[in-house]
Amino acid sequence: MTFTYEAYPQDRVHFGKSVRETLGDEVERLGAKRVFIATSKTLRQNTGALSLIATTLGAKCVAIFDDIAEHAKLDGVLLATKAARETKADLLVGIGGGSVIDGLKVVQLALTENAHTPEALIALAGRRHTKPAAIRQIAIPTTLSGAETTPFGGGTDTKRGKLGFAGLSLVPQVIIYDPALGALTAEWLWLSSAIRGVDHCCEGYIAKNANPLTDIALTRALAMFATSLRHTKKIPGDPFARIDSQVAAYLACANSSRSGTGASHGIGYILGGRYGVHHGHSSCVMLPHVLRWNEPATAARQRELSAAIGNPNVALADAVAALIAELALPQRLRDVGIKEENLKPIAEEAARHPTVLSNPRPITGPGDIMEILNAAW
Repeated sequence: MTFTYEAYPQDRVHFGKSVRETLGDEVERLGAKRVFIATSKTLRQNTGALSLIATTLGAKCVAIFDDIAEHAKLDGVLLATKAARETKADLLVGIGGGSVIDGLKVVQLALTENAHTPEALIALAGRRHTKPAAIRQIAIPTTLSGAETTPFGGGTDTKRGKLGFAGLSLVPQVIIYDPALGALTAEWLWLSSAIRGVDHCCEGYIAKNANPLTDIALTRALAMFATSLRHTKKIPGDPFARIDSQVAAYLACANSSRSGTGASHGIGYILGGRYGVHHGHSSCVMLPHVLRWNEPATAARQRELSAAIGNPNVALADAVAALIAELALPQRLRDVGIKEENLKPIAEEAARHPTVLSNPRPITGPGDIMEILNAAW
């Protein structure tokens, strides 16, 4: 076997470290003087974490921005770009879930390419940029979606849906995984974003570009998720289970971004971009059914994942569904607000989506997608 494992330009990843103890040192190491923080409204308004973090930076914190909405809607991304430009920021810090961190990747690209309008920003989507980013990001994730691990970011346009933005130097330069900060995240969001991580493990492992390095990471991550998520559900305050989940999230997304994904992810982009379904919930309702549909083409690989998740004698789709049920997460498309009349337009759009078309069992048209959607509905 010959393959290439692409290295991303990421300096450091801190696991189990306190943000208050780590962020200031990283800002100093990077020589930053004007730090622009982006976060969610929930984290800013409902906790004291942002005030404490800003206090540790002192005068170096030039702004705290909380208008990047879920799915990184491009109107909020443009506002963040304008604010970062006006404050002359020299470092971005994303504190929150995947939407905030992905949104800042798009901000990086907009600042690098001097994009000021929605049209200019949209023109940057759909291709891989090679120019070094004019500004970098420190990511402090509070969920388990894994956006912090990759050089790929998503942004949502009201007309075009979810758009992809890519460039090696868009990967966050530093990641800080603080289990105490993660404990502030609502239980449903923490656990469902972890199923997004399980989705990375499963689709990444059966993807066309999987290789021995990604295999090792993805099976280990799946095993860690299976144990740590159940433990967090029973004992939410245990920091060690949360650290294990954060390690698993890193391994899962960093490696599936190299090996590829498939129909669960691709349909999920449409569910999120068009219908506002949270990414974690889209994985909850789609992954078992996509795995079941893919089984004829990936049976041997799926058996290996069944062993990794701790159920070697159970079909992978059933083992994943059982984990989702045990965590009390949504299991059907109707549970997340998708109506039966939505299925056909979703299928038609999904059948053209490049991520869906990379599925290991070939998707031949909307009929294949409808088969999966009907099973999930």
